[in-house]
Amino acid sequence: MPDNRSFERRTVLVKHGIQFKYIALIFLSVLCAALLVGFEVYHAFANVLLNASPELLVQTDAFQTVLVVKIALYLTLILFIALMVSHRIAGPIYRFEKSAQIISTGDLTHRVSLRTGDELTELQEEFNGMLAGLQSLLRRDRTLAADCARRAAQLLDQIPQGEDQRRLRDEIAALRDDIGRLTQSFKI
Repeated sequence: MPDNRSFERRTVLVKHGIQFKYIALIFLSVLCAALLVGFEVYHAFANVLLNASPELLVQTDAFQTVLVVKIALYLTLILFIALMVSHRIAGPIYRFEKSAQIISTGDLTHRVSLRTGDELTELQEEFNGMLAGLQSLLRRDRTLAADCARRAAQLLDQIPQGEDQRRLRDEIAALRDDIGRLTQSFKI
């Protein structure tokens, strides 16, 4: 099985589209929840305080200013957290894309290797298991192709020399060569 390497990516935004969507989704969810709850709490306290002591109006204005600044700071923190969380998802997607490009060239020895703590490690294990299965099937097919090529070579040796047999010999030789090239584009 692959090793879960602990390595650092040089950039945090590796898949801009998906990360921006994910960040926006988290940010807007938190913003809506904060605004709804914050408005209700603020409105309830302001009504109680101002009804009990109307002279607290000046202090309520100062409280509003502090509240707005704190909300801005909290939302900035939420943006940073959303960026980090999106990186834990987008990074593995990026690694899978790069691995798929390598595998599409026929290199079945390549394995997806994610960082420790990244998401999608179960997918990594299944993907690498699929590659191992393909390697095994391809090895079996190569063995069969080699056996067929050997048998074709034996048949060639058994055909007597002559003009009529020449065409048959050429056809069997071409077949032997084609069988030999069957799975050569894969690296196992």
